[in-house]
Amino acid sequence: MPVIQVKFRRFTSLNTRIRLRDGQILASLSDLLEGAPESVIRAIAHILLAKLYKKPVDAAHNLRYKRFCSSAAVTRQAELIRTARGSKRFFGPEGRYFNLEEVFDSLNTRFFSGLMGRPELTWSEHHAKRSLGHYDAAHNTIVVSRVFDRPSSPRYALEYLLYHEMLHLKHPVKMRGLRRCVHSAEFKTEEARFPHLADALAFIRRL
Repeated sequence: MPVIQVKFRRFTSLNTRIRLRDGQILASLSDLLEGAPESVIRAIAHILLAKLYKKPVDAAHNLRYKRFCSSAAVTRQAELIRTARGSKRFFGPEGRYFNLEEVFDSLNTRFFSGLMGRPELTWSEHHAKRSLGHYDAAHNTIVVSRVFDRPSSPRYALEYLLYHEMLHLKHPVKMRGLRRCVHSAEFKTEEARFPHLADALAFIRRL
C-alpha cells in the first residue's frame, strides 16, 4: 500500500483532491470538512480512492457525503467561507457600448416595479463565449461576458441575459432533497414573460 498523506487546506469551497505521485497518495480536503463526523470522512475517503483507481463509488457512501454537503449548516458555512476567502475581480459596469447599470435599472423598472436592490454589476475580463453570464451569490455580483459589448449585439439579447440573472436574485437556489433546484417553475414562468425571448435565445445560440 502506498504512503497516504492527507492535509486540510483553506479552500474557498468544499473541494477535495487526490493524486498519486512518486508512489504516494496525496489527498487535500477543505478545512470545512475537518469537523465532519467520522462516517462522512470515511465516505470521502472511499469516494476519493474510488476515483483515483477508477472504481465504482458505493451508493451509500455517495449518499452520506451528499447529505452532509447539502445540509443547511454546511451550505451556510460554505457560503460564508467563500465570501471571506474568495476573490472577485471587478471590471465595472461601464462598457464601450453598453452600461450594465443603465440596463439593470431599465429592467428593474419594467419587470420588478423598481424594487430589486442593485447588486454589483461587472463586465467579464475576456470575451467569454462559454460562460455568457452568471450571478455569484457569495459576492452578490452579476458578471456579463464582454462578448455582448459590441455594436452588433442587439440590446434585447443583453437585456434577456441580465434579466435571467436578475431572476436568480429573486428566486435563489433551493434544495429538493439532495438536488439543487436552480430554475424553479416560478423562475421559468417569469423568464417566459420576456418579450423578445425567442430572438434573444436565437442570438445566444449563434454565439
